Amino acid sequence: MNPVLLIVLLIILAVMAAMIAIYRWLAWTREVEERLAESFKPVAAEVRNRRTMAAGLDSRLRRLSFAERLERQLAAADSNLSVSEFVMLRIGLALAGFLAGWVIAGVPAAGVPLLILGWLLPSFQLRRKQAKRNKDFGNQLPDMLSMLVGSLRAGYGLLHAISVVKDEMPAPIGPEFGRVLRETALGFSIGDALDHLVERVQNDDLALIVTAIHIQNEVGGSLAEVLETISQTIRERIQLKGEVNALTAQARITGSILTALPFLVGTALMLLNPEYMMGIFQPGWPLIIPTAAVIMVIFGNILMRKLTQIEY
Repeated sequence: MNPVLLIVLLIILAVMAAMIAIYRWLAWTREVEERLAESFKPVAAEVRNRRTMAAGLDSRLRRLSFAERLERQLAAADSNLSVSEFVMLRIGLALAGFLAGWVIAGVPAAGVPLLILGWLLPSFQLRRKQAKRNKDFGNQLPDMLSMLVGSLRAGYGLLHAISVVKDEMPAPIGPEFGRVLRETALGFSIGDALDHLVERVQNDDLALIVTAIHIQNEVGGSLAEVLETISQTIRERIQLKGEVNALTAQARITGSILTALPFLVGTALMLLNPEYMMGIFQPGWPLIIPTAAVIMVIFGNILMRKLTQIEY
């Protein structure tokens, strides 16, 4: 291995480790300060004046539209990372992939595919975790509604029914409703706490349930009967969704394999024989080949997803 590359790699890793250590040291009070700022409005200005460097970085990132979207995704995936931590993780993996490809193949161009892979991998993992958590949450909704209906018909109030759900239901529903109870203890109304739950989870069925609760609070009526009807509807939708997923599984898996295969093979060839692969990246007409291939693969993946995406 080239000693210069090894020294550069060690320096970059040391700088990244130092940045993460400083960030963790300065950011340990961020969650407490945010709760105080939300719960006690008169002292919000004083709390903002004592924001740490990490919180300042988060506030700057939140001004960008992609950061707001990323913050919602992190909340929906129940991730402990903040926006700035997630961005730092993506940058670190991208640099590590680039240096690994450079060191293995001996040419800087070989690190570009791994750089792209390192940048995209955290986002892919975040979406996968968010989808799995959303699926688990949706599958638990009928049981949660049955528990709510039973508690309401036994004469308990909505807050007590939510407390029963928090104690009896496993993750992710149990901890999420526990957070709803904590927000009500901090001064939020039950409606606002449920709206925050919808923003975190981003589940359409949950939004329907919360809307029904809001309407019942305004116009009156039997909330237990409304929730029981919604429970039956959700159970039928879950059954239909399972049938649709089973019928479209082969097409979805085929599309994913066909999309990933060219990039994986190209990355492997770039690492094993970079001189051979660099032939199609020469200036001039050869650049049409990889450019057209990438465009066609992306277009085919989008088309395959649209064909297997069924609204119900």
